Amino acid sequence: MEKSGNISRCVSVNADPLQTLLTYTDCVSNWVSAELVICDSVKAQTALLARFLAVGKFCYEMRNFATAMQILSGLENVIVRQLPAWKVLPLKVCAVLEELRAVQVFLKSDNLCLMEGRQTRARPTLPAPHVLAMHLQQLEIGSFTTTSGSHKWTKLRNIARVVSQVHAFQENLYSYTPDLELQSYLRGRIARLGECDVSLLASDNNVNFNQMASDRHGRRIQDTLRRVKASFQ
Repeated sequence: MEKSGNISRCVSVNADPLQTLLTYTDCVSNWVSAELVICDSVKAQTALLARFLAVGKFCYEMRNFATAMQILSGLENVIVRQLPAWKVLPLKVCAVLEELRAVQVFLKSDNLCLMEGRQTRARPTLPAPHVLAMHLQQLEIGSFTTTSGSHKWTKLRNIARVVSQVHAFQENLYSYTPDLELQSYLRGRIARLGECDVSLLASDNNVNFNQMASDRHGRRIQDTLRRVKASFQ
């Protein structure tokens, strides 16, 4: 699903390749959030939330950090975090969210963390685009030359080492058989919900307010929705 032919419906055809990938990443995260807020019952919402967490866990265990972090970002949406489903989700399932957060911290901790260990480097890997771009951006801060005009070769080498990871990862492909029907379905859902306004979708669904507990909790969600809406006006 990461190929440009599969993401062109979410981004401009003429967009920069890196920007295309980052935009697609945001679309997937937004889709995750949207699917949760449009569920027609708390039961369905809880089941879908558990499924997303399970997929996120499977992805990071298979070193598909791209999808794992896309799912985490969707679940960390300010609206999604206040949905009723979290209140009834089993603690064991909730613990997966903490695992995903720990993976995110690990990925951000070191720009070469995915290259540690010979066996690890030999496994298929999909890095998280936003995290990798963040590391490169941090390395690029400041001048590339000294006051005398000579190049800062250490700086350039560090950038090259981080970029070279992408080439290394491309050498080891996943051996899964593509499920074309599933891919087509997911592309359609992401194209439909990838750029929608999650707060508006949530505000139109009473499940997000009335199925759980106290009126105060419902008012807190509604207040959050109003603040989010106001920030875009």
